[in-house]
Amino acid sequence: MTGGPAPFDEQRDALAKRLQAVDGLLVLLDFDGTLAPIADRPDAVALPDATGDALADLRDARGVRVGVVSGRGLADLRDLVDVEGVAYAGNHGLELRVDGETRYPVGSDFRGTIERVVADVDARLTDVDGAFVEDKGVTASVHYRLAADEDVPTVERAVRTAAEDVDDVRVTAGKAVLELRPDVDWDKGRATRWLYDRWVPDDEAWSAVYVGDDRTDEDAFRALPDAGFGVAVGRDAETAADYHVPDTDAVREVLRWLADRGVEMVDADPDDPSTSRRP
Repeated sequence: MTGGPAPFDEQRDALAKRLQAVDGLLVLLDFDGTLAPIADRPDAVALPDATGDALADLRDARGVRVGVVSGRGLADLRDLVDVEGVAYAGNHGLELRVDGETRYPVGSDFRGTIERVVADVDARLTDVDGAFVEDKGVTASVHYRLAADEDVPTVERAVRTAAEDVDDVRVTAGKAVLELRPDVDWDKGRATRWLYDRWVPDDEAWSAVYVGDDRTDEDAFRALPDAGFGVAVGRDAETAADYHVPDTDAVREVLRWLADRGVEMVDADPDDPSTSRRP
């Protein structure tokens, strides 16, 4: 957007008015760096209790559906968030757990191919300290946050060399991580639209908010419907998001505002002073 995303805190009144014009609200969030602070190793990340409470409150609100969309594997994501009744989209949406059902929209046949590429990358990184491969079944992540700066080109070369002759695998980049993913037309943006189309009744207009911190979340920002808005975490430039917040603590405040104030505005009467004048 022109001029970069606006600070979320400065736009609450305008957002409250926008929510009065919709019938419901879909809230989708990335996990690492959004709901929970990033850690050096993926197994060291934990969801703050207060953030989980805000998710649960949103889940229980009338006219609201909640989902977590992450590059993590589905089982890992569900264990870490541990909030029942929300949707989980793992592996960038290649694995979905929605309304008690697990779905694989595309890419489920690529497990064997990913496994072979993972073995190749592992062998190439044997002598590189601080770099390791996380095999997530449908995808894999090669982490190098703990590697020395001078070893990062070696990691990148190893990953791209292992994948270059494999037609069905592509490499994408995130924060100190390279992703090995099936070469299919699916990403967080497609998952966002899939959830919106599944949950929003044909005769209703809902707003959708997506909150994320990484490059892969840009696909979701661009996929939002006209009434939706994106919130970038830790970035105030080079993003398709409409708004920005500084960190995961601020994300929790966004969720708290949506749960305590935003949901009251959905489909509210703009002439009712009990809804239009509260902060």
